[in-house]
Amino acid sequence: MLPEVKAFFDAIDSRNHRIETDRVYRAHPVPAWDHTMSPDQVASYFEAEDKQNAVLRELARAHKRKQAEAYQKLIASEDPLVRFLVTDPAVQRYPQHAEAALKALPMSREEMEEFGASQHWCDEYERLLKRADEAGVLPEPIPDLADIEPLVHEVVGSSGMNERRLRILVKKHLPGILASAKAKNARQAQEGQPTTA
Repeated sequence: MLPEVKAFFDAIDSRNHRIETDRVYRAHPVPAWDHTMSPDQVASYFEAEDKQNAVLRELARAHKRKQAEAYQKLIASEDPLVRFLVTDPAVQRYPQHAEAALKALPMSREEMEEFGASQHWCDEYERLLKRADEAGVLPEPIPDLADIEPLVHEVVGSSGMNERRLRILVKKHLPGILASAKAKNARQAQEGQPTTA
């Protein structure tokens, strides 16, 4: 899970807030009410209750601030797909789908397609993927494995590295390499420099 995604879901997890609330109840107990209490005991009761309520209110405010800060970091994510899943109106009609996809990131384009199939999601997921593709937020597709076979064989032949392990590494890092090269070429084209492609 991406760090900003984890931070957001940790912030909105009500279990964390309940744990903190329980700590407040233990740290600032209020004595049981008893109608036979003396005036001093009644005053102590309300003083303890006021103190506990004040701490609970501050805890609630801090919890809301934490949620707001986590959300701002989420929508400012460097990953355009994260921003798309959080802000796109069509995606927001499927909050459970969006949450599951967010928690599964990072994924390649191919992994996203497999992920939707593994969740048994309907055709709407395909439409959302197409929408994401049109918005330009999906990762670059991994080239056909046949295109990298010469590289795999050459590296295996010269290094003795495990062929299966090498394929996994190439598939893992190739999208990032291609995206970086594409971004560099785009910058150079804007600056009027010759591209590397």
